[in-house]
Amino acid sequence: MSAGAKFRDEITKARASGLPLHIIGVADGSDALEAERAGFKAIYLSGSQIAASRGWADIGRVELRHVVENVQRIIDSGVKLPILVDIDTGFDDVTQTIQTMEKLGIAAVHIEDQEDLKACGHLPGKHVVSKEAAVARIAKAVKAKKDASFIIMARTDALAVEGMEKTLERIKAYSDAGADMIFAEAFPDVASYAVVKKASGGKPVLANMTEFGKVALKTPKELFDETAANVDIVLNPLTVYRGQRHTAAEMYKELLAKGTQRGMVPHLQTRESFQALIDYPGQVKARAELLKKSG
Repeated sequence: MSAGAKFRDEITKARASGLPLHIIGVADGSDALEAERAGFKAIYLSGSQIAASRGWADIGRVELRHVVENVQRIIDSGVKLPILVDIDTGFDDVTQTIQTMEKLGIAAVHIEDQEDLKACGHLPGKHVVSKEAAVARIAKAVKAKKDASFIIMARTDALAVEGMEKTLERIKAYSDAGADMIFAEAFPDVASYAVVKKASGGKPVLANMTEFGKVALKTPKELFDETAANVDIVLNPLTVYRGQRHTAAEMYKELLAKGTQRGMVPHLQTRESFQALIDYPGQVKARAELLKKSG
């Protein structure tokens, strides 16, 4: 089963259980393994997180090469979960971007309708390209993929810019252009997902449950019930990363003030826990065998 087919299968299985598929954002290979160990069935790589890891604002500075670097760190972990990747506006060459992601073994990407000088979907100052330009982006992405199961998800940031009516027109146009799924960004009214689903032609719809934004935070079950089952995927893109950043900031201050980590030890992952996570004995064995063959 290809990565895209596996992603689609996980949506189907989640829906059969009465829930949307719950996806969590990860930063690297260790994060991915932790998400897998926790029981998540799919993971996500955010462009905002890629930018933040470099100390950058998420304003279109990330390039395809940066995404490839981060994707490779996740894949190198050996994680088996299907991965959804944020490719912003598709970068300089949409065809190259899609083919690169597909060759890496990614399950799905989402491509947005913002201008290249983009903004976080939950911040002011967003500007979207014309509906026609966005449709052309999506059509080019769809044409570029080789595996029919590889997922092109169309993200729209138009609600805050153009209002509901024109946004629904966009969603219909994106679906008609071949988008497999719809990422409806910053829709604060859960009742609106019913019309989003209708405009998509019944295709899967993603709801972004990001913190400090325009939406009330809800569980997958709450969203499933309150939207009359019109949400298929629920995303927590940056929750763990924000937790890591907050913890790091507090630890840096405490270490400088106290000069020791003695009081932190109960809150640190043990060496044994990390070694179990990455299968340290298995890696040692595989490495020894490789060196023996090469020697």
